[in-house]
Amino acid sequence: MKEIKFYNLPKKNRSFERHFIKSFKKINICGRYIIGDFVEKFEKEFAKFCKAKYCVGVGNGFDALKLSFMAFKINKKLKDGDEVLVPANTYIASVLSIVAANLKPIFVEPEEETFNISVDQILKKISKKTKAILAVDLYGQPADLIKIKNIAKKRNLILIEDAAQSHGAKINNKLIGSISDATCFSFFPGKNIGAFGDAGAVTTNNYDIFKILKSLRNYGEENFTNLKDRKYKNIFKGVNSRMDELQAVVLSKKLKTYNLDLKRREQISKFYLKKIINPKIILPKVNSKFKHAWHLFVIRTKERNKLKNYLKKNNIQTIIHYPIPPYRQNAFKEFRKSNYKITDKLSNEILSIPNYPTITNNQLKFIIQTINKF
Repeated sequence: MKEIKFYNLPKKNRSFERHFIKSFKKINICGRYIIGDFVEKFEKEFAKFCKAKYCVGVGNGFDALKLSFMAFKINKKLKDGDEVLVPANTYIASVLSIVAANLKPIFVEPEEETFNISVDQILKKISKKTKAILAVDLYGQPADLIKIKNIAKKRNLILIEDAAQSHGAKINNKLIGSISDATCFSFFPGKNIGAFGDAGAVTTNNYDIFKILKSLRNYGEENFTNLKDRKYKNIFKGVNSRMDELQAVVLSKKLKTYNLDLKRREQISKFYLKKIINPKIILPKVNSKFKHAWHLFVIRTKERNKLKNYLKKNNIQTIIHYPIPPYRQNAFKEFRKSNYKITDKLSNEILSIPNYPTITNNQLKFIIQTINKF
């Protein structure tokens, strides 16, 4: 069979090309290219999609996280040096956002079956210095947010959520984006809802945080709607992290059909869960009360590298998300002596296989047959 790519973004994005070009002409005529009417339109649409009160579009997913921590510092809920609990098993961006806000990351082990931060371990790690929890919805399955939120409320902690991979996921029918104090999304091209460049957003039900975030993304300026009302008054030490109009146009268009993509991802994943039968392979476990967004379909095996090479020989692309945990990276040498056995085990066993919406059923069957023969 012809090579099965892990992603096939050009095929997916081809259907949006005409709309993109047509919209570019409109934007060019208007002459406003950054945080204009199209960004505001998308913000309202995405807030409605998430069942959240407010949404702020930003430059990327990392900035969504960093600015959220900055906003809660301005709101006097956090201060320099406060400790933030964060999964040991996550992409490094989650941890970097904490450090960028001059806060201290405290790693917490995950549940082995779900890959997500362990509620039991959170309770063990909380100290007097703990002021926030950063929950990550890894691979598209939400962390146990309701339980974590209850802990946060009892301990007076801020709950920020890294939902870069969980667009449209749910817990007890409650949409991601409406649960945490601030929920941070990435629209990197490879994400479930991907831009034609980089973009991100924060949803919240907190009006004060919403207003602070809008200011922070634009150098900390006083908020304005019309350019003629701009006063060039900077009330905070902000950054330049503004969503551009072109990305907003693409995201608005993709949002309209996203539920179809979500259904296809779920269909693919159910097919894998039912048909992959190999004692060497451990399949992902889904909490029955959660709706998984299936950004990634991640299997496990003690023979990971052997399986990866085997699939490559059979023209099936795979990726490891993520081979090196943050505390093992050179960037965080101060954590090198840390011991996180579950995270280390997972990082040596995980392998992501193709599950994008445009993959064909014949390709899926071939992947399953090949894995079952391993």
